[in-house]
Amino acid sequence: MANVNSNWERLWQVIEMSGMTINAFAQYIGMGRSETLYQIKRGNNGISRNVAESIVAKFPEISKVWLLTGYGSMYADSNNTAIQIPFFNCDMRRITETDNMTPASYMFLPQVSSVDLAICYYGEDMAPTIPNGTILLLARVDLLSIIYGNEYVIVGPNFVALRRVRRSSENDGLLRLEADDSERFDYMEIPRVQVEAVYAVRGKLIIKN
Repeated sequence: MANVNSNWERLWQVIEMSGMTINAFAQYIGMGRSETLYQIKRGNNGISRNVAESIVAKFPEISKVWLLTGYGSMYADSNNTAIQIPFFNCDMRRITETDNMTPASYMFLPQVSSVDLAICYYGEDMAPTIPNGTILLLARVDLLSIIYGNEYVIVGPNFVALRRVRRSSENDGLLRLEADDSERFDYMEIPRVQVEAVYAVRGKLIIKN
């Protein structure tokens, strides 16, 4: 059963448990300034994933899902956290913002593992394999773990793109990013050194009208 506590009530329970002041707690979890916590107290912000992860890094006994949603027990256990995937109801081109966003909800998918987040894809460049409106189940991976021919969300200095990744035929230092609708969308090649983050597509939820 989900708790009815507000964001601040949940956060305050952890602060009280720690025996610290708000300012000391903020410094202890690596936030430096306590203003973020006071914004939560005032009701201006929720508990972001970034804040929750900072807390859990120092207090691993606390459930990250409970912090974010109020669902389940305050204390972490494998039954409470194993299958809950944060869902961000926004376009995947905003994926770099999700560390500081509160998920819209959580998905409970017992047959899916190694997924970090779910987010929406709006576009036509990967049709018909990935239609407009598909929810992507993504896992952040290392650049070296890319399997050529598979689908990835690639984050570069000025872009975020969902593409099928292949090896460049011209230069080993480049990645070739291909759209499945190759008649309408050209491929692009980018230097590996410009890749800032890689998310593997672990699953797709295709919403049919």
